Formats: sequence, structure tokens, C-alpha cells
Amino acid sequence: MLLLLLDIRYAAATSQVPDRLRFQGKEYLLHSNPLEEWLAKKKQRPAELTKGSTACWRGYQATWQLENGQLFLLEVKPGCDEKKAAIDLEQWFQLDTKGRVAADWVEGTLDVPLGKLLRYEHLGYESIYEKDWLLTFRRGRLVGQRTYRNQVNKLPDEDFTAQLYRAIDWQKILKQPAATYRVFVQFTPDSTGKSCRVVIQKSAGDPYDAVALQAARQVASRDWGATYRFGRWRPLKWVTPITFSEDNRRRFAK
Repeated sequence: MLLLLLDIRYAAATSQVPDRLRFQGKEYLLHSNPLEEWLAKKKQRPAELTKGSTACWRGYQATWQLENGQLFLLEVKPGCDEKKAAIDLEQWFQLDTKGRVAADWVEGTLDVPLGKLLRYEHLGYESIYEKDWLLTFRRGRLVGQRTYRNQVNKLPDEDFTAQLYRAIDWQKILKQPAATYRVFVQFTPDSTGKSCRVVIQKSAGDPYDAVALQAARQVASRDWGATYRFGRWRPLKWVTPITFSEDNRRRFAK
């Protein structure tokens, strides 16, 4: 499955302003950028599209329309700025009688997120919504579509953090000096969501590592749920710092 997403979405560590798609009187977010396919064939990127931002690395926001199975480009606004005037598309394309551009260069699958936002990710188009509606095109014509229902695993909350500190065997930790010791523990639920792999990501040495790992494994035994997107399991992990200090001992030691 070829998704026409952000080519450098993992390099741009910021969520991106999406394009828009109009279909049957409604407007949807479009987590794909089909204009990039056309721009990739140009020797030089148009000057109007070179002034982007961290939230708009591509330098524009495009609006599209799907009508009678044909994808059309309606407008392109530089800098993802609603206040700016749209670019004159006639300088690049031949327009139809309605002032649209038949996007016959589009090959592949476009992603339209639907429903509630389940998990925000500060990275490209990585945020997960209730559904992904995938539209497949050949030369700008719709040739297939499929909708996936997504789910996300639970993330640790304040209650989890408190349980983690209460699970620490504080008797194995000597009284701490003014400086504190911190161990970073990584949690990774498996595809069932019933088991969670726990590893030390950043060490503080023994006995802190061993005590932190024992406590983390104890509280990780719960039903986290699993994250699925596009019908496939998606491994998600997080890192939790465990701080060994006298203040935490007083708060959580049994």
C-alpha cells in the first residue's frame, strides 16, 4: 500500500497542517499531500512554496475535491496561511470550466482521517483518529477505497506513576545524598496488549537499575490494550523516569 504522506514526516518533528478534501458537500482533513508528487517532477520548486514553517514544512496548504471519481485541485495557499491569497493555478496548470485542475498525476493512496482524535502525536501526520479512510487513485481517478477502524493502547497516568513508586523496594536503597539518582524505564506493550516489555533506557547503576526494573515489571502486568492503525498492530512505547530521592521515599515507602 503506497500512502502519499509526508516524504520527510519523520524528519519534521512537528505535527503538520493538513491539506483539505471536499466530497459530497463536506470538507475533510487530508493527511496526504498529492501536490508533492507533481512538484517532485519539477526541476525547481516554485518560489511561492519555499517559505514554510515547522508546522508547514511544504510551504503551502492545498484544497482538493473528489467529484464523480475524479480528484481535482481547487486552490493552493502559500505558507498554510488562511489570510494569504490563493496562488494563481493557471500559471502552472490548464484549468477546466470551473477553474479546477484535474489531478491526473496522482498515483497511490490518500489518507482521510475520520472521527475523534484518539491520540495526538507531535510528528507529521502520525496522530491517530477513530478511522482512516484510504482512497486509491490511478491517474487521478478513484479506483478503490477502504476504511480502517483504529484503536490505541492506554498510556500511564498519575495513578500509574504512584503505583510504580509504591512498588519500589525502598529498603534496598540507602539514604540518598542531596543529589538524586534517576533511572529511565521504557515500556512497550505487545500486539495483544496483555503483556508489556520493560527495559532500562538510561541507567543509574546498581542498585537503582535492579530495583527500578523490578518495580516496573510489577506494575506493567496489566491490560494496556493494543494500538492498531491501517489494520496493523503498531508498536507504541513510552519512557518513564524513576527518581530515587528522600522526598519520594517519604511519600511512597510502605
